[in-house]
Amino acid sequence: MSLPADLHCEIREVGGHWWTVATFEIGSARRFRQALHGAGLADRGLPPDVSDVLRDRYDEHVTAYPREICGATFVTAQELPLMLNAALWLTAEERERIPPHVYEEYAETDFIRAWHAFAQAHEASERGARLVEWFGL
Repeated sequence: MSLPADLHCEIREVGGHWWTVATFEIGSARRFRQALHGAGLADRGLPPDVSDVLRDRYDEHVTAYPREICGATFVTAQELPLMLNAALWLTAEERERIPPHVYEEYAETDFIRAWHAFAQAHEASERGARLVEWFGL
């Protein structure tokens, strides 16, 4: 069963306003959500100062599909390294069945590294960056 995800990068401009600069796709939203849970970053809700564009998009999704939208959360550039632990991307059953030396093949840590580099580039210009996401059922 597929679990769709909305993944967006926001940056904070001078003056403190957040705005969306990129939308990302990930191969396995189910595994990504599992990793968020394992890292303690899941289901925190949208950030209180989320951009109007993402707030409107999220509200539209929730209005259209009230029982299907879940797991809204956000991850800062400083929190992303928590998700590099490949074991977080696997279920307990998978960790028992799959040898630890191949965990990395199941995790999408390349996505995390790429997003982290993207966020760091913005932060080097003194702009905060974060990933805002939610999932559909």
